[in-house]
Amino acid sequence: MEWIENIKRIVIQAMEAGDPCDVIPGTVVRENPVEIQLSDKIVLFHSQVLVPEQLKDHSRIMNIPGLGEVTVEVKGEVKMGKKVLLLQKRGGQQYVVIGTW
Repeated sequence: MEWIENIKRIVIQAMEAGDPCDVIPGTVVRENPVEIQLSDKIVLFHSQVLVPEQLKDHSRIMNIPGLGEVTVEVKGEVKMGKKVLLLQKRGGQQYVVIGTW
């Protein structure tokens, strides 16, 4: 009987390894610190969400022909009311924002 339980455990681990995360839509309900609402009852707090630099307000140094090196301010996409797409780490309460629409 124990070997059947081991086989079940191996099958479950193989299935989880093939689908290591979930893709979830959400809405930004607060910008600083970021909070994202997934449903009427679920709101993610900033400690649960990783927002990549390219989706935040940030500075970039660019080389523009004829002007040389300039610093530009890039406005981020994670703003109040904006729809976001998140990846959820399987088995955890950690999420990463992968885009907006």
